[in-house]
Amino acid sequence: MSWRKYRVLRLFIEIFVFFLIFLSFFKFFPGFFKNIPGRIQIIPLMISISGERAILSIFILIGFLILTIVFGRVYCSFLCPLGFSQDVLIRFWKKTRKKRRFKYNPSFKKLRLLVLVLVILSLISGSFYFVESLDPFSLFGKGVTYIFKPLLVLINNSADLLLRKLDIYSLSEMDYPKIHFMNLIPFILILGLIFLFTMEKGRLYCNTVCPLGTFLGLFSNRSVFRINIDNNSCTSCGLCEAVCKAGCIDSKNKRVDESSCIRCFNCLSVCPTNAINYVPFPWIEKRNARIEKKKGISRRRFISYLASLIGFTGLNFFFRRNNYLDSEIPPTPPGSRSLDRYLQKCTACYRCVNNCPTNVLQPSLFQYGIKGAFLPCMDFKSGFCEYECNICSTVCPTDALIPLTIDEKKEVQIGESYLRKDLCVVYSQNSDCGACAEICPTKAVHMVPYKALLVAPEIDSSLCVGCGACENVCPTEPRKAIIVKANIVHKKAEKSVPTIPEEKKKEIEGFPF
Repeated sequence: MSWRKYRVLRLFIEIFVFFLIFLSFFKFFPGFFKNIPGRIQIIPLMISISGERAILSIFILIGFLILTIVFGRVYCSFLCPLGFSQDVLIRFWKKTRKKRRFKYNPSFKKLRLLVLVLVILSLISGSFYFVESLDPFSLFGKGVTYIFKPLLVLINNSADLLLRKLDIYSLSEMDYPKIHFMNLIPFILILGLIFLFTMEKGRLYCNTVCPLGTFLGLFSNRSVFRINIDNNSCTSCGLCEAVCKAGCIDSKNKRVDESSCIRCFNCLSVCPTNAINYVPFPWIEKRNARIEKKKGISRRRFISYLASLIGFTGLNFFFRRNNYLDSEIPPTPPGSRSLDRYLQKCTACYRCVNNCPTNVLQPSLFQYGIKGAFLPCMDFKSGFCEYECNICSTVCPTDALIPLTIDEKKEVQIGESYLRKDLCVVYSQNSDCGACAEICPTKAVHMVPYKALLVAPEIDSSLCVGCGACENVCPTEPRKAIIVKANIVHKKAEKSVPTIPEEKKKEIEGFPF
């Protein structure tokens, strides 16, 4: 295979995988295929190891590690959606600046390892706020939610309006995602940092801040296949360094930083003397380069590093505390089992948010406390949990929501409805209303005789699943007369048994005579 074909193959796979993952955020794939794109993301795989599908996650993760050991960091160029987004930005920025040239960036080993250690400490202590801010898949999911989905809704609604004027009703109006400004602030800061790195230094983010890039770099540094520069053929023209978006080629000293190389293969196609090759390491020419003695770390620097790690660990355990009020938190989605488990496994990639058909799942602020900032929550003002739906549990890549069948999901009680009679129009205004009872799928909310010909709502908590349909349709404003109080640990609801009036029973028994 020629070197140009390596690059073409990379571009083809990269584009295919990107759209595969992108479309998975928009209910594009049916059935079993919904979760495949999420299963090729390494950090979610690591988190899901402690879940119900641990064996499958370990098997896939080992496969990716073997792939990296053999071929290097091909994952970063072939399978990472955030990496593809950066490549598109690089290409666009390069078109506007024709003389754009990249330069060799010395390895930021200390910074990279420090970030990786902080992420590992976050994983150990069970606080994912640091992980969700740096995980490339979670960042991409936030980009889909905050940027692409509003654009998609705008295009769809504009097209729907135009078609309706032509008496064509093939489309339907979509709701815009409910995005709070406070949700956008950290995302904009991180996204701005990535854009700045990308426009100025190429894939610098991947080789400095991204914990996944550092983790894979540990294995890629001794990979079987490597980018090799032939000293005898190389003229140090610098063309390879100029197109290396990872900044890992030092053309002056004729060497490649394997821990930073993302295997984009741009260097192979531009070398005028064919001095650059992608070959197994036994064939690499051994150079008689002088090995510099490594300087030991000073006592003062060691103490400062140790103090920083201890301080971060203490801060991380502070964020881990359950600093929320049980009476104020929204329920966690079906399949999370408990609030603590949900906070320890969700990375806020928002696949569940974008796949939710009723828009009840929305990005939170601090409803779950500082530790659970920006995680998806059940917002019953935006929608309600569809009784016959289990999509959110089937698309979660970290097993923060374990997969549930429809029948299993119907028995999960994520919360209990509570009636505030002082706000209910039947009790407070003696007015007819039964919206909550009409929409309740389990008949946990039902109507009973009240005054004269009036009937009033009553709740059987044992039948309630906490879907929030009653709260969503309650007409009282600004405070709802019926609300759902979350179960910190999910319970099992009883199945409702349809009751038939005695007169109806006699009619059925006597039918058809």
